[in-house]
Amino acid sequence: MKKMIRRGGMMIVTFVTIILIITIGITIGGRARVSMPENLIGKVITPVQKVLYKSGQGIEEAIRSLFKFRSIAKENKLLKKEVQDLNQKLIELSLTKDELNELRHLQDALNYVKENNKRNYITANVTGKDTGNWFNIFTIDVGKKHGIIKNSTVLNGDGLIGRVYEVGDNWSKVVTIIDNKSSVSFQVLRSNQYIGVIRGSVKADLTGYLIDPEAEVLVGDKLITSGLSMFEKGILIGEVKEVIKKKDELLKTIIVKPAVNFKKIDKVFIIIPEKLS
Repeated sequence: MKKMIRRGGMMIVTFVTIILIITIGITIGGRARVSMPENLIGKVITPVQKVLYKSGQGIEEAIRSLFKFRSIAKENKLLKKEVQDLNQKLIELSLTKDELNELRHLQDALNYVKENNKRNYITANVTGKDTGNWFNIFTIDVGKKHGIIKNSTVLNGDGLIGRVYEVGDNWSKVVTIIDNKSSVSFQVLRSNQYIGVIRGSVKADLTGYLIDPEAEVLVGDKLITSGLSMFEKGILIGEVKEVIKKKDELLKTIIVKPAVNFKKIDKVFIIIPEKLS
């Protein structure tokens, strides 16, 4: 009896084991056949699923591209900022260089003052000018309270600029030698016995003549102030670039290129005449 019960239990265990093995095989290997409803549902869902999958991939790619674009835009913004900073530094360096050049020019003017024992002088900045390309008339930031008086000589390191013709409390106006109402008495640096007068012109050249009709003035001769007019003596005016001698005229006409660049003036040096101060 006991043996029969034992055999029956073994058979049950064996049967259950076989069922489990078959179930595991089906689960792992998948079903050999699917039902008709499942097959129909699969046919309908598969194309839709395919579209949704592709759309999902597209959206994912778009999001990835968006983040990438934002990253690139951020990098571009940083690069632009760096470029702006570099440009600003270049501008500052350029301004520093220009300021150094201006200071060197003023140092040259100061050397003239020291060599000629001038005591009353002051530096100034240009604050405005009349319309046009040339500095015919301009304003500076010093006036009566700084000791400036009318007819003070104005120059820079390149040479003669002009004279003060109007004075306010803290400003003055300067008329330059290229203005057509200006005239300057000069002498030839090569030979100080040759003296003449030049005037400004609308073309920003200086035109004039020598008093001595026999004077041998040449192209390239440098002219300086003679000291016979209101301007201080010995300041470079410019260089002769043309000499004209007409048969019906007694005196030689000269065309002079100014030493100063009258298209750009930032800082000036003013000498106050001792006989007036």
